[in-house]
Amino acid sequence: MNLRRLRLFLLLAEERNFHRAAEKAYLSQPALSQQIQALEQELGVKLLERRPFRLTPAGEVLVREGRQLLQEVEALKARVRCANRGQPGKGYLEELRFGVPENLLPDLMPLLDHLRRGLGQPVEILEMHTPEQVKALKEGQLDYGLAGLRVEDPAIGQEPLLRVPIVVALPEEHPLASRERVPLKALEGEPFLLLPKEILPPLYEAFMEVFRRAGFTPRVAREVARFSQAVSLVAAGVGVYLTLAPYRVFPHPGVVLKPLEEEAALQVSLIYRLTPPPPRLLEVRELLKALVF
Repeated sequence: MNLRRLRLFLLLAEERNFHRAAEKAYLSQPALSQQIQALEQELGVKLLERRPFRLTPAGEVLVREGRQLLQEVEALKARVRCANRGQPGKGYLEELRFGVPENLLPDLMPLLDHLRRGLGQPVEILEMHTPEQVKALKEGQLDYGLAGLRVEDPAIGQEPLLRVPIVVALPEEHPLASRERVPLKALEGEPFLLLPKEILPPLYEAFMEVFRRAGFTPRVAREVARFSQAVSLVAAGVGVYLTLAPYRVFPHPGVVLKPLEEEAALQVSLIYRLTPPPPRLLEVRELLKALVF
């Protein structure tokens, strides 16, 4: 079971309101709803009724036993930490908390593994999009973030690390599928599958800027929030889809991912609260930049 989704469900069960729970979790309300739906699909049961809000019998069981499961997980962490204290010369170090966008996690895991080894310190990964990271940093819930979007906040330090290319998903039989690189302008007039703006406005705007630079407004066939659904629709010939390069690690029968001929990428940056500065800032900065550059 995905523990992050379980925590979100327990928070929602406590608040009994999607808006309040989303605010406390640093998520948009649609993003929280998607996580709850994904948990229901994972378990194969309906956990709650939305209007009026009430838990189903399965939801009641998950609240009761899910809380116990999380307590057991925390107890296990504590036992592991205690065991580490007993190692000669191995002092206990608190976890550094890193926010990472879920859609960038595949490409950023090597950076985080490198950081763990270099620091000799546990690193906890919390899946958060950039706006959620900024809020959590300012409230002291995170030490660092790896942000996929530009941050305009004087309280937050920002240091560029790497660029993640934007790619296009095409059906295998598409006339441009054999090209090494696809000119986005050549897709003008094609039906596009597009991320809904309300799910993550900054990422939506980043994609729209790519279209603006190519000189056209996309013809939207359908708004799709989830990558797995989008590639299924691409394979079925419903449309083409812009996405991020990390998804190249997954096989998708009937779909090819192609880099764009135009320069199109998201800048990933290390972000942190300036005052007070996060723990081990100089070491974190040097370790990450040594791997990237």
